Amino acid sequence: MKSSLFVWRATMLRTMGLVFVSLLFLTSMASAQPLEELKRQLDETREQIKKQQEIIESQKTKIEALEKAVAERIPPAVAERESLLKESIERGKKIYAGKGCIECHGEEGQGGKGPVLKGVTLKYGEEFLALSVTNSAISHGPKPLMPAFTELQADEVRDVVNFLATFVPGRENQERLERGKRLWNKLGCLQCHGLKGEGGVTGPAVIGITKKYKYDWIRLCITRPEVHHGKKTEMPAFTEVPFLDVEAVIDYMNTF
Repeated sequence: MKSSLFVWRATMLRTMGLVFVSLLFLTSMASAQPLEELKRQLDETREQIKKQQEIIESQKTKIEALEKAVAERIPPAVAERESLLKESIERGKKIYAGKGCIECHGEEGQGGKGPVLKGVTLKYGEEFLALSVTNSAISHGPKPLMPAFTELQADEVRDVVNFLATFVPGRENQERLERGKRLWNKLGCLQCHGLKGEGGVTGPAVIGITKKYKYDWIRLCITRPEVHHGKKTEMPAFTEVPFLDVEAVIDYMNTF
């Protein structure tokens, strides 16, 4: 009898406990519901404010462009493009600093552990530069020192390239030109193209070639000539020449 009573009491206590817990749960749900609703409304308000700020910023760019168009008497479309480019350059500058490009290439593209970037957008096309940023193994060979910033989006890469275009080209480093000259002779370029690019019996003149073509096009002529000249070209493929040495040769060709 006592044992039955004990079991009954235990069962009742357990049942009452479950009921109590259930009531607590329902009460908390009822009180939490308005709080959750407030949080949802707050998130929606924040999102709306963010969208409004984006609209304001976009209008701000247009207003500045129109003011510039009026002040400088230029077409509004041109002024707007310039304003958008200015913003792109600023974003590119932040990415350039944030990704540590300064450590290798210098704050103004003057070079360091990495090559000089002054005038790089005059030498190479946007597609090649974009590859250099995101997939350096393709642009610089299988073992590049340049890291691949694969996480960057296409518009971010474009911002970086626009920023690189602000690096004013200076006089090429004399030591670099001397290296290019030595390589020109060592690789046998002078035998076909002449001492100063004037051409020879088997090779065409290359005087002024850097004025006609970007460095990436000329680089392929040196490392993979069949791409531009066909499989039957007499031009040997200098596939083993390091990227910076090829660039030094082209820099030297730029003096022709």
